[in-house]
Amino acid sequence: MVSIIIPAYNVERYIEKCVTTCLMQTYSNIEVIVINDGSTDNTAKILDELGSKNDRLKVTHTKNAGVSSARNTGLDIATGEWVVFVDGDDYIADNYIEYMLSLVENNQAEFGLSKNAFVKKDEEQTKDETITMLSKEDAIALLLSPRVIVGCWNKIYKRELLLKNNIKFSKDLFYGEGLQFITTVAFFANKVAVGDRKVYYYRRNNLQSATTHFNIEKFFNGEESLKRIKNGITLKSKKIDIMYQLHLCTFYLSALVKIRAQKMRKTYKSNYKCWLKYIRKNTIKLIGSKYVSLYRKLLLVAGCISPWLIMKLDIVRQRRKIAQSI
Repeated sequence: MVSIIIPAYNVERYIEKCVTTCLMQTYSNIEVIVINDGSTDNTAKILDELGSKNDRLKVTHTKNAGVSSARNTGLDIATGEWVVFVDGDDYIADNYIEYMLSLVENNQAEFGLSKNAFVKKDEEQTKDETITMLSKEDAIALLLSPRVIVGCWNKIYKRELLLKNNIKFSKDLFYGEGLQFITTVAFFANKVAVGDRKVYYYRRNNLQSATTHFNIEKFFNGEESLKRIKNGITLKSKKIDIMYQLHLCTFYLSALVKIRAQKMRKTYKSNYKCWLKYIRKNTIKLIGSKYVSLYRKLLLVAGCISPWLIMKLDIVRQRRKIAQSI
């Protein structure tokens, strides 16, 4: 059995399609667990109606405690041998479970993921599919890199691995909590299988989601998450160190861009200066690394010189991203 865990908070526009696609999988031995995290819209009503029509759907209503707590509740309820997470405003292809399960079972892995997802309208499927097995070092470096969209979704986990190592989401983290979770799983997994087929549909036009809505607290929270990741990875690796520094620099640059876009540079003057200082200090090291792409090197150099320019480019990029989103 595969347990599909869906945290849901005020996603009345999306939740029916999300749940329906989970129930209509080509692989039928599943349970769909939805945790309604204290929604104030019609999410609860929609879920109860769906639950009354399908005995594979388990709906639990809780007080609002955040996405990490909701996912942990789902893990407590889950009975499957394998676990996957789907966000309430996303949806999945009908062969999502079949594909993700094949990744881990065919390769005797405890953790599997796809590097790609559908994010744009009329997007084509990956033409040449490859499946690779990664070491702990390479898996953690990949998850920290820009190659994989941060999140616990689009991945499959052996539930026994999670239970044995007491791996759960940190309840006080609401931004970057997924990255901490998946890097921890990669650290404890004996084998990690990586594919590149697109079977997950990731929406980027939900303006109320944690990834699109501006909130300075999410940058403070995300910074704390990254610090915990650094402290939790005891594996000595130059590649991991470089990818961590790249991730942190990119994260700080994003924070600077959002602060400038909101015209709040004076309000968060000390944070702005501190984050810009870190980027400038570490960019020299990163531009000399073979693990960092030329695009990322140019982006960081431009960010060091003119965060204002990156802000202007980001505004255009965000508008295009929202317009093209599935």
